[in-house]
Amino acid sequence: MAKQLKKWQGWALFGGSMIVVFLLGLLEDSIVAQNEKFKADYPHEYETWAMTEDTTFRSMFNGSQETDELADRPEMVILWAGYAFSRHYNTPRGHKHALEDMRKILRTGNPGIQITPDSIAADMQPATCWTCKGPDVPRMMRELSASKSVMDPANFYAKSGASWVPKR
Repeated sequence: MAKQLKKWQGWALFGGSMIVVFLLGLLEDSIVAQNEKFKADYPHEYETWAMTEDTTFRSMFNGSQETDELADRPEMVILWAGYAFSRHYNTPRGHKHALEDMRKILRTGNPGIQITPDSIAADMQPATCWTCKGPDVPRMMRELSASKSVMDPANFYAKSGASWVPKR
């Protein structure tokens, strides 16, 4: 026979869960999306992030220069067939350039591609790209929320990557 909680234990568990959720909400709301504010507390991490601004490094395996990987390695178009990476893929230049690079690539629906259900851009990258590349995703999720004070990931992830790219 399965052991069942007493009524007061269930309420205590529920109340404790609500307190934890509330505290996690406070913690999430304190996240800062400006890299410079971390310089004093995390000097080494900030310094290595800032070093990614330099795009002169080149090596046999990669580098910090923007290169068209599909032009250099055309077999990748076949390997990535059916996925947006097969349309456009540049080497990553480092975290300092992540948002800039993502805004100008074809696979997110940019530059200036009209997205309709039957267009080639209809299956471009979803907004999930921003989750790893953008520090401001919690604010963006709240912006799409009905209440504006709660993050709503469903509305955020339903958008395409191109919907976050400014139109030219």
